[in-house]
Amino acid sequence: MDIKINKKKELNKLFSNTFMLYILQISGYIFPLLTFPYLTRVLGTNNYGITVLANAIMIYFQMFVGFGFLRSATKECSINRDDKEKLGRIVGSIIQGKIILASIAFIVLIALILNNESFKDKSLFIVLSYIPIIISIFITDYLFRGLEIMSAITYRTIISKTIYMILIFTLIKKPSDYILIPIIASISNIFIAVWSWYYILKKVKIIPRIASLKEVYYAIKDSSLFFVSRIASTIYSASNTIILGNVYNNVELGLYGAANTLISSARSLMSPIADSIYPYMVKNKNYTLVKNILLILTPIIFIGTGILYIFSDLVLLIISGEEFIKAVPLFRAMLPLIIITLPTYLLGYPILGSMGKMKEANLSVVYGSIFHILGIIVLYFTSNINMIYIINLTCITETIILIIRCYYVCKYRGNKNKE
Repeated sequence: MDIKINKKKELNKLFSNTFMLYILQISGYIFPLLTFPYLTRVLGTNNYGITVLANAIMIYFQMFVGFGFLRSATKECSINRDDKEKLGRIVGSIIQGKIILASIAFIVLIALILNNESFKDKSLFIVLSYIPIIISIFITDYLFRGLEIMSAITYRTIISKTIYMILIFTLIKKPSDYILIPIIASISNIFIAVWSWYYILKKVKIIPRIASLKEVYYAIKDSSLFFVSRIASTIYSASNTIILGNVYNNVELGLYGAANTLISSARSLMSPIADSIYPYMVKNKNYTLVKNILLILTPIIFIGTGILYIFSDLVLLIISGEEFIKAVPLFRAMLPLIIITLPTYLLGYPILGSMGKMKEANLSVVYGSIFHILGIIVLYFTSNINMIYIINLTCITETIILIIRCYYVCKYRGNKNKE
């Protein structure tokens, strides 16, 4: 009886965290949806294209500073959730590790700006865009995720996004005001960091500890496999924008950025399921639950994607404005990515991770990225670097990652059944 009660409590907690993550994710969709049309209209395609390129560059640096800690530290916090002393050491080692990585990244960023002519006229905007990344060092989402306290993340994020939106509407009035966007993002991140630390110290009562260099080293080492996976996935996401930025002007890049932003927003609606179920699956390994989620949601995703295809013109006209209506072919070419997102997410860390096959989950992305790089090389030497071909290559790459993960899941589930 106690086992059934505990299982029910765990499922209720899972659904509660999933619900909170969905509120969080929906807010992450609604707020940009409110500011995105405003920014595209006020900034115009040229200055919006500059923000698209800078954001793509910052993804690399955010990824390096984050270094996979969100995955590795979430797991460690989940395993040690009842040991506050250990949790304090985990938080301390992660912060110290991020400070070291952020210092290295900043040196690289300055060198990149000084040695790349195309970045020099955007240098101030790029440097300012790095400030939110520095502040993010002190945002401890991995702790809240590991302890399955998603409500804390959700409430503070909604308020911070509201502050960001109000400041965007208040301060961004003309194209040249685009320089204020990273400053506004920094203010938003400061709010998140302050809220997080208030909750950690007053509510959860965890005191971060200064870690030894050995602990910091092991924290970085433990997350290195996740970092490899992230940098591999970036090759066919942010890198696409940077590659196209060297071929197309700011206006054309702005069109690509508009389509990509809308698709990314739609795909992000599926990440709360994988994110919330990950710590639950590590503990319970309830594979039937994942199967049922896929059976229920896949038909809905297919129908929704079909509707987006039919009404692509209307969607872009309403959200982005008439100036971005030329992005419709790009938007439609990206739609297959929405269909394969949920199974790719769920078969990754929630399933393979719970099987103890983190390496395989990460390797699937590495193999996909190798394919993507080879594809880009072929496109380059055949003079076919264009937006549609890059988008098609990305769709094929993500499909390959899904197939590899399906293979691993079938292989290791089959071996377990034989045992």
